Amino acid sequence: MKILGISHPNSGCGYHRVCLPMGYMDNITGVISNYPTEEMLSTNYDILLFNRISLWDNNLDAIRNDINCKIVCDMDDDWILPTNHLNYREYKHLNPRIENNILEADLVTCTNERLAERIYPINKNVHIFPNALPFGEGQFLADKKESELIRIFWAGGCTHEHDLQILQYPLQRLVGNKKIKMVLGGYTDDDASRPIWNKMLNYFTANKRIPFDVYAGMRPTEYFEMYENADIMLVPLVANSWSKCKSNLKLLEASVKSIPVICSKVEPYSMDADAPVLWVEKQTDWIKHINFLVNNEKARKDYGEALNEWAKSKYNLFDINPKRRECFESIIKA
Repeated sequence: MKILGISHPNSGCGYHRVCLPMGYMDNITGVISNYPTEEMLSTNYDILLFNRISLWDNNLDAIRNDINCKIVCDMDDDWILPTNHLNYREYKHLNPRIENNILEADLVTCTNERLAERIYPINKNVHIFPNALPFGEGQFLADKKESELIRIFWAGGCTHEHDLQILQYPLQRLVGNKKIKMVLGGYTDDDASRPIWNKMLNYFTANKRIPFDVYAGMRPTEYFEMYENADIMLVPLVANSWSKCKSNLKLLEASVKSIPVICSKVEPYSMDADAPVLWVEKQTDWIKHINFLVNNEKARKDYGEALNEWAKSKYNLFDINPKRRECFESIIKA
């Protein structure tokens, strides 16, 4: 099977939905590029795989005929953003292109049931392949760095400001706790995002009254180094229809290094009702669960190891990728 993947080097979505699936798929010839050359396009492919946006939006039939391929459009998020989202204005212009890609694709892949329900009215050939990790391979190793303080961790992008704001008042209760340090990962220091990141840093550190470390954003092929500096991971998420279509990737990332997780009990995370995490149903649960884990080393170890075993049994790329391959083969034969 020959697959042409489209992904930008700095795209986390492309990394998890194009690069990793292709990189760990057996018996394929694969090429991944953000801008394929004429030489790359001089041969036929069986599959063109991209996440949401391609170079041939509104004209997928042309590339389908030129390289004699079937089109697979992957979706890892709802394409209709809430009005308070940082990228709302940009996506208002992208939405027609994305919907057209969904419509014209031979196959649409996505991460969960809620997103599949959104896609199905446009393209009924939609299949769910959840995010999954190649445990023990590449950067996804169990290594951790030691620390005298218990590190409470969050990592992501500045589009998560409203999620992190959930923690603003609960974390103020940690001021003066000599056992802990906050670790914030993903910071980008440019004119557009710096003001947002500074607000997020204040939410996460009680206006810098709790000791903290900040890690700059890294390329997708390197970002997992940040997780070596975590003992407890917080996963806050605003409950709304858009959030429901996201994936549970943060749980999987924490599981690789057996980091115990305290998580908002909202979809998509609550769709994994069996996940061995500490669920937050009301605001006071954040500080209750944090204090429990900070003061109980055995609980941190037990919850972390349980999460590792759970994720490896349900979201291992080596188990999910063969199913993805079978689906690709079926549309080629069709």
